[in-house]
Amino acid sequence: MNNGKKSRKLLFIATVLTILSLVSVLGVYAAVLLGTINGGNVTVGGVTSGTITYNPNLDGTGTWSATLEPTSAWYTKLSLPGTYTGPVTILWQLQTFATGSWASVGGATVTTTITLSGVQDIYATPTGVIGANHDWSAQASTGGQYRVIATINSAP
Repeated sequence: MNNGKKSRKLLFIATVLTILSLVSVLGVYAAVLLGTINGGNVTVGGVTSGTITYNPNLDGTGTWSATLEPTSAWYTKLSLPGTYTGPVTILWQLQTFATGSWASVGGATVTTTITLSGVQDIYATPTGVIGANHDWSAQASTGGQYRVIATINSAP
């Protein structure tokens, strides 16, 4: 009989330890889930407006316009009003209207890392300068309507 009491006692202790372990794991798991909740977009300092224009000339000569019907290369410029100063990352994305709504063209992106310092023009290059402006014509090789969107995020 003494062994029966010990077995029951050991079973009770093992059950309690198992329950405590599970509660501990669930508590850690819940903390991880709470840490991965995504928030909405945050607009820093009013970088909510700007104008994207296009030009068929790499050096920017000629007229930058809101619409373009290029026969070959074409480039992009983003003009910002200067409401925010500080480091930002700009993701340029080519989109097409081929399916009746705007959709991103896979692989057609450029990332610019730059420090904004007032009213300025930024070009679709890694550093934002015009010299290496991205030619979107290679990704927009089929007929149809295209546009470039720029998403600006404050840099850490």
